[in-house]
Amino acid sequence: MPPARFWEFAHLSDDFKNMGWLDQVPRAGKLFIGGLHALYQKPDLFALAGITHVVTVLDFDIYEAGSLKQYEHLMLRVEDDPNENLLQYFTESNAFIEAALATGRGVFVHCAMGKSRSATIVCAYLMKRYGVSPESALSQLCEGRPVCSPNQGFMEQLEVFQEMLQASDETAADAAYQKWLQNRRKMDWWAWERRTKDAKL
Repeated sequence: MPPARFWEFAHLSDDFKNMGWLDQVPRAGKLFIGGLHALYQKPDLFALAGITHVVTVLDFDIYEAGSLKQYEHLMLRVEDDPNENLLQYFTESNAFIEAALATGRGVFVHCAMGKSRSATIVCAYLMKRYGVSPESALSQLCEGRPVCSPNQGFMEQLEVFQEMLQASDETAADAAYQKWLQNRRKMDWWAWERRTKDAKL
């Protein structure tokens, strides 16, 4: 892991107790989620879990000295920011995960902490594969990793993805995506927090 990025872990406190190195997603086959540290510090767990595919969702590259050469690797360069467009990658990540799981191979999805970006990617897969809502997908995921909590912008994108999945055809699905893309608002973190709280009132 690049030393300059250790700041991403400095804010952690009691959440550590809910973060395993490698947490399996319940009722989803050999699908696992976790943080970046697991890739470098627990290769034995990957071997035991039969993991051959890795989905990385980070805002920096992690190709270092061939450390990932033993895995099929999908890199999604995205910040943990509610204004980021993670939705644009759901089709690609879902196909990558499904292709591996369908042949009995294990998949590890991670971001920095295994909490927001990676959780969003896993939720999108569960929605596509099992036809569940964003809330149900997150609830299922949290059974295996309670700390999972996509940021507010990513939760909104999962709701748009549900609309796309329920569309009558690909044209309608793309129309739903384009409508969101054109009308979405970009806000500071505090504004996203305020919007979420107001919606619950």
